[in-house]
Amino acid sequence: MSAVPRIARAIPHGTITRPAVGIPVIARLRWVNGQDVDVAAFAIAWTREAVEVRWQNREESRADWIPAADVRRTVQEQPDGSERPPSSRGQLRKNRW
Repeated sequence: MSAVPRIARAIPHGTITRPAVGIPVIARLRWVNGQDVDVAAFAIAWTREAVEVRWQNREESRADWIPAADVRRTVQEQPDGSERPPSSRGQLRKNRW
């Protein structure tokens, strides 16, 4: 029997949003031994305080709820070549200075 990894999990409260396709993210897994590891994952559901991420652990795929503060979007290349993601208005944000 393989060892089950023990990570700090979150309990989702409130309305759960599930996208049609998972969103690529970087998830910080906080292991019970105190070690934090960033892994590539997909956000497959979320609430205001928690995100369900699907990530790969060796040969098996896992899905766990973790605190939303431990998830960040990956930077994807934009059509215009910039690395900044679009704003919620659909335009690239430019610094005022």
